[in-house]
Amino acid sequence: MSAQGNLPPARRASRTGAAIAAAILAFVVAAVAFAGGWLLGSRHVTQVASSPSGDLVAYILEARCALGRCQSLKIGTATNARVVETLNEQSEESDEIAWAPDGGRVGFLVNGYQLRIFDAHTGANLGALALIEPDKSPSSRIARGVTFSNNGAAVTFDDCPRNHSGCQPGLMAIRPQTR
Repeated sequence: MSAQGNLPPARRASRTGAAIAAAILAFVVAAVAFAGGWLLGSRHVTQVASSPSGDLVAYILEARCALGRCQSLKIGTATNARVVETLNEQSEESDEIAWAPDGGRVGFLVNGYQLRIFDAHTGANLGALALIEPDKSPSSRIARGVTFSNNGAAVTFDDCPRNHSGCQPGLMAIRPQTR
């Protein structure tokens, strides 16, 4: 008998639902990676990441604005997500998302060096971490591969030159400062 067959019916249904949600998310992520993003009317999803449990998603929605393009950082379910922040269209851009292992917090990397952290359930802004001190605008160094530690008390990242290889590992304790 399979491991799932030993579970009570409610647990089997919960695992089946989570498996379906994970499969749908995998399809969505593959579509974004393959097509370079989704086109939703005049809006474009550039990044998407599922929470560890698979019940929430965080994504970056891009749209045309008066001066170019605007990005909205969104958290929620596939059918009901809230905007947690709209970035300044002239000076801010996000291109990476990281979830805390407990699924309670999500971080959006902005301008390659600042991790903005939000409560995944309320959307509250929990603060920001400057992972790298920018040396100019745009900075010649950027953070990549942001990952929360297992206990959520720190983040690891790669400190990389913007235009070539040669990344160095980085570690930052989480003590967000409110903006």
